[in-house]
Amino acid sequence: MKNFNKICSTADWNDPELLEMMRDILHPGTGEDVKLKNRHRKHWEWAIGMLSLKKTGKLDSGSVILGIGSGSEAPVFYLTNHAKYVFCTDLYTITSGRWKEADSSMLTGPEHFSPGKFNRRRLGVQVMSGTDINFEDNTFDAVFSYSSIEHFGGKEAAVKCMKEIERVLKPGGIASIATEIYAGNELEKLYRSREKYGRFPNHLLRRYKIFSEMFTCEELEKYLLTSTNMKPLFPVNFSTDTDDLKGAIKYPVTRDHNTHIFLDMKGILWGSIHIALIKR
Repeated sequence: MKNFNKICSTADWNDPELLEMMRDILHPGTGEDVKLKNRHRKHWEWAIGMLSLKKTGKLDSGSVILGIGSGSEAPVFYLTNHAKYVFCTDLYTITSGRWKEADSSMLTGPEHFSPGKFNRRRLGVQVMSGTDINFEDNTFDAVFSYSSIEHFGGKEAAVKCMKEIERVLKPGGIASIATEIYAGNELEKLYRSREKYGRFPNHLLRRYKIFSEMFTCEELEKYLLTSTNMKPLFPVNFSTDTDDLKGAIKYPVTRDHNTHIFLDMKGILWGSIHIALIKR
């Protein structure tokens, strides 16, 4: 894979390095061919994120890595086999609105969540907010956060998280961030409404808070890419595949789908984007 800063596409499943990383994260030690399984954007987020850390030399026996809003997700366990220490943080035990932040039993029994063999002695699990990271400056070689930053309480909270990530990263450290981004032509209606009223149409905002959490391309530039002194490793590719958009799944999702790349609610589409940044 030549560019880690991009929107998820089904074409990415043709990349052998990405597939190998998915296999290592999802099916450690089994050799199972993930190309024959579902194409899910969550698995893509994990794989492209870990691949970005591998390609930048952050997956080695001396690296100390922090996960923000990382719950009990598979990359946490994968990293314990490739880094010196991994600190997994989330709000665990806290329930708010429609989200239960993470299963609190991860705090005492992470082995119940691992998809395979992992190194328990290298893993620390802590209750911590992504907007108030309780570690010293210049502590980590890499920080990762996947589909979490959009749920931290709004765009300014996302900026606060980015600044905290920059603070705790060592110079030369890598931030691997995946979040949700709008796509498709219908988005223009939301743009016009926000330009006129400063917010989404009432009929959407009242029923679907999720619309206020995701990023447009312009918002991603403003709140994630340029809100700190960190720099993208690659130019961000915001292009999407027409066939992927046509295959968007109706939200809320009520059953498993073989391909889960974009979601569609009331004609508004969104998917996943990954960005890798470096602290100079």
